[in-house]
Amino acid sequence: MELKKAFIKKGIGGGLEEVIHELLPKHTGYVEVQHDVAGQEHPSHTHPTDEILHIIKGSIYFTVEGETTRCEAGDRIYLPKHIKHASKADVNGCTYVISILKF
Repeated sequence: MELKKAFIKKGIGGGLEEVIHELLPKHTGYVEVQHDVAGQEHPSHTHPTDEILHIIKGSIYFTVEGETTRCEAGDRIYLPKHIKHASKADVNGCTYVISILKF
């Protein structure tokens, strides 16, 4: 599945192991678990691959195409390759799974 547009699905839920197995690419790609401390920022950037992020714990302010959304545990962010995005972890930090999809 190649992503065509960025979007966020709220309240999907799921624990770490369940989310990893669900997001593990069926063909080529990988998942990683990342933790951002409180207030950690990732300035605007892009990636050469489609990515799906699933928030496991905490919350993060995620900006895509100029629109900022507060995402929290159970939310999933779908990012097509080459789309500009940025983020800032909330006051309690944020732990999330990233699925890197290579086609």
